[in-house]
Amino acid sequence: MHDVKEGRLKEAFAAFTSRNPFPRITGRVCPHFCEHVCNLEAKTGVEPVSIRAIERWLGDQMAQFPHPTPIEETGRRIAVVGAGPAGLAAAFYLRRSGHQVEVFDRREQAGGILRYGIPDYRLPAAIVDDEVLRLEKMGIEFHTGVALGVDMTLGDLETEYAAVFVATGAGRQRPIGIHGASLLEPGLDFLEASGRGEATLPGDRCAVIGGGNTAMDVARVLRKLGAEVTVLYRRTQAEMPAIPEEYEHVVTDGVVFQWLTLPLSVTKTERDLAVTVEEMQLGDVDDSGRRRPEPTGVTKELHFDGIFAATGETADTTPFPDRMKDENGWLSVARNGATHDPLVYAGGDLATGPATVIEAIVAGRRAARAIDQQLGLGHFWPEEELCEEVTAAEVNPIYVPRHQRSDDHVAESAEPFDEESLTMSEAEVLQEMDRCLSCGYCNACGTCFVFCPDGVIAWDHGPQIDYDFCKGCGICVAECPGHAMILVNEREVSNA
Repeated sequence: MHDVKEGRLKEAFAAFTSRNPFPRITGRVCPHFCEHVCNLEAKTGVEPVSIRAIERWLGDQMAQFPHPTPIEETGRRIAVVGAGPAGLAAAFYLRRSGHQVEVFDRREQAGGILRYGIPDYRLPAAIVDDEVLRLEKMGIEFHTGVALGVDMTLGDLETEYAAVFVATGAGRQRPIGIHGASLLEPGLDFLEASGRGEATLPGDRCAVIGGGNTAMDVARVLRKLGAEVTVLYRRTQAEMPAIPEEYEHVVTDGVVFQWLTLPLSVTKTERDLAVTVEEMQLGDVDDSGRRRPEPTGVTKELHFDGIFAATGETADTTPFPDRMKDENGWLSVARNGATHDPLVYAGGDLATGPATVIEAIVAGRRAARAIDQQLGLGHFWPEEELCEEVTAAEVNPIYVPRHQRSDDHVAESAEPFDEESLTMSEAEVLQEMDRCLSCGYCNACGTCFVFCPDGVIAWDHGPQIDYDFCKGCGICVAECPGHAMILVNEREVSNA
C-alpha cells in the first residue's frame, strides 16, 4: 500500500506477487478471510478495509505488466500436472526460481476450476487467458488435452523430471446415494458446459440439491439462463457451507430455498421428474461443527423439469499407488505438499478436498518452495519475518479518516453472463487505503513526530528517534495508529 500511495506500482506488484501471483483473479473470487479479522472493524465497528477491492485494482492496473524472468537458469525440469490455481501458482514460483517448467492438463484449455468451475459473471475467461499467457511469456510450457493415468503415468514423469507437482483438483461429483440418482445432472458437469458456452436448460423448473459454493453457482447459472430455481438443502441457512456473499447473490437473483429438505428418491414421470423429500429437523452438533439434520418422517413430492446434484466433490486418486494414500483413499500429503514419494508433491483440492482459490494458490507456493529446498535451492526462498499479531486493543484509530468504505461497483449490463462488478477507481483505492491502520507496520503517517513533546523524533521518509535524548514517555507509542512502535526497557535492550 505504501508503494501504491507513492506511485510505485511495479514495486507494489512485485511485493504482492511474492505471495500471490494472481491478484486479478483473487481480487474477484476470494472470500476475503483477511477482512473478517481486520482490526478496524473490531475496534470501531465500522466496515473493514476493502482489501479484496484494492487487490483487484492493483491486478487490473498491472494486467499488461510481465512477470519477472529468472535471473539464471537452473537446468532442472519440473512437471506440474493440473492447470488450476494450485498448479499455475506452483508453475509461477518454480519458473521464477529458474527451472524449466512444463504444465500438463487434461482439458483443452488451461485454468482448471478458474475456467470451468467459476462462471464468467464472477471471473471472465478472458482474465484467465491473460494470466496463462503471462505465464507462457515467463517461459512456462503448457500441454493440454493430456490426462494423468491415461496419456502418462507418475512413473513416466519421475523418469523425465527432477520433481513432479500434482494438482488435478477434486472434479468428481460425490455420489448422492438415493434411488433414481442417475436421473440427476451433475452440477460440476453443468458448470463446465457453461464455461464452454454449451449449457442448456432441461426445462423451466429446476432444482439444485446442496448448500455449498458449487450449488450456489449452479443455481445462479440456471437462473441467468431463465429457469425458475429451487435449492433443496437438508439444513438451514445458518449451517450452509457456501460463502455468505454468494448466498446473498443467489437470493438477489430470485432463487428460492427450501430448508430442512432431504431428497429420498427421484422418479421420471410422463412430464417431469418427481422427487420425494423428507422434512428434517436439527439435532445436536456433529463432527462438522454444525447441527445434525434428523428425520421427522414427514414426506412430500416435488416436481421439476431438471434436478442438479451439487452435494460435494471428491478427487480421482486412481493414478496414484496405494502407498501414497491414507486410510480413506485420499492422498497422504504433508503441509508443504510432500508425499510418500520423494519426487512427487501434491496440493490444492486434490489433497484437501474442495477449498478456495486462495488456499490452492498457497498450496502451490508451499510446494514450489519445498521442491526448491529438496533440490538444494532453498536460498531462493529467504525466511519470512512475520511480526507478532497486533490485536484490536493495541491500535489507535482516532486519527484514521472515517471515509465510507469503497468497494467494487455493480455493473450494468443486459447480458446475464457479463461480469457483474466493476473495479473501483484509483481515487477510491487511495481513499480506501487511508482507512487502513497499517497494524504492526509504520506507514509514515507522522503522528509520532507531531506528538513528541521533546522533539527527539526527526523525519526523513519516516521517524528517526534520537535515543540519547528520548526520555521514554511513551506518548508516541500510545498515539501510533497501528501499534508500529513499542516501548521496551532500555536496560533489557542494552544487555541483549
